Amino acid sequence: MRYPLSLLFFLITLSVSAQTVLTIQGQSYTNSDETWTGVIIPRSSPTTLTFKNNSIRSSNIYGYMLQAGDETEAANNNNLDGATITGNRFTWTGTDMKSITHGLFTGHNINVNIKYNYLDHVPMGIIRKSTTNMVNASGGVAYNIIRSTNVGIVVKGMSGVNIYNNTLYQDRSTTETGRGLIDIYTNQDVTPVSVSHNTRIYNNIFYTKYGTACINVMDVESLTGLQSDYNIYYCETGSPRFRVAGSLKTFEEWQAMGYDTHSRVVNPNFKDFVNFVPAARLDYGTNLGTTWAVGLSVNAKWGTTDPEKATQNGTWQVGAIIYKEVVIVTPPPNQPPVISLSSPTKSEAFVAPATITIDAAASDADGSVTKVEFYNGTVKLGERTSSPFSFTWKDVPEGTYSITAAATDNANSRTVSAAVTVVVEKAAPAINQLPAVAIVSPGHNSSFEAPAAVTLTVEASDSDGTISKVEYFNGTEKIGESLTAPWSLSFNFQE
Repeated sequence: MRYPLSLLFFLITLSVSAQTVLTIQGQSYTNSDETWTGVIIPRSSPTTLTFKNNSIRSSNIYGYMLQAGDETEAANNNNLDGATITGNRFTWTGTDMKSITHGLFTGHNINVNIKYNYLDHVPMGIIRKSTTNMVNASGGVAYNIIRSTNVGIVVKGMSGVNIYNNTLYQDRSTTETGRGLIDIYTNQDVTPVSVSHNTRIYNNIFYTKYGTACINVMDVESLTGLQSDYNIYYCETGSPRFRVAGSLKTFEEWQAMGYDTHSRVVNPNFKDFVNFVPAARLDYGTNLGTTWAVGLSVNAKWGTTDPEKATQNGTWQVGAIIYKEVVIVTPPPNQPPVISLSSPTKSEAFVAPATITIDAAASDADGSVTKVEFYNGTVKLGERTSSPFSFTWKDVPEGTYSITAAATDNANSRTVSAAVTVVVEKAAPAINQLPAVAIVSPGHNSSFEAPAAVTLTVEASDSDGTISKVEYFNGTEKIGESLTAPWSLSFNFQE
């Protein structure tokens, strides 16, 4: 019995030159029947199908999960040519490891694009099949993740199938499955048989735990035109294995047959076994052209919208998950600061001991000035860490000096100003100023009767020094002197 989780069915049908356009998007389907024919795509007339971002969950042992094609030659063949099946999640919850439930089935339609799907435990994952020797001219199986399967991708009786950049993981043992991650074989259910020629297998990751076959070419006929290269193989328990017409081959024996000569045995170092994101880029692929250049990003999630994508960049990466290009933005080179001295100037004169104020104008076009240092020649005089950038140089003796300033910006770039030559001259000798002296008493025209005792009192000063001596005269006759203040002298006048 079928239990759709979503009751809305998004369906667009347009008739353009007898071509039906059918889009099924964002739907959820769940089924628990043992046998289920799956989600059946109408195909009674030529149809342009887009099956996108849907979820299908079932546990059926037989039948299909998505039936987008025919098992045998029929009137409906080729009515879904060029279909796009993308961004869907298929989850199988059954327990029979050898179930033949067909997951994503597109039989008897060519040029189908199967991209960006996640198949979890689906017994027979993606199946490309015909009974009429159909040949693809385009389309392919690309950038899908296939986890824990009976057989991951089947090519049966169909030629020209491209299998590019898928991640295939097998944790089943050889007793749980006798199939390969990719099976290629002639459809011998019809006469004449329908061949599988010119299968192309590039840039895939094959990871097995227990030595199951990575590629299983069931008959020699299917080796015709087979190309396989630039893949990564890894087996946890030994050498990766291959099978050709029932005979097991080691990786070296497979290479000796001319296949995978550029491929590598490398542990992809998945971060986990659910999302299958490699720990680092796996640059082991080959360029497959613009049609196949867009893969799943490391952040891809499945739901009702497209899983996030990433475009191949640099060396082509292998597997379904692609690391985006790391764009390194190179910042423009740092512009050094600009600095000049505004004072002193070359024409400015100084006399020792001089006080010289050094003023600097400093700026930085793409940052800030963090420090300005002031120099006399190579001798640092001082510094300032904020504006105004000014320094006072005191007690400068006579001489000739070369003054500079250096600015440092926030990126530690440094610029030194042009030098200013400063001359500090020796001070000229001072002209001594004469002392001043005046008689305070006796006053002018004073008279005394002889014999008389007269006291002379004098005021004396020196503007640029000190008074060391005062001499007293009567006419031209020196009558005495004083060496210290107060300046005074007593003498007797006789008749």
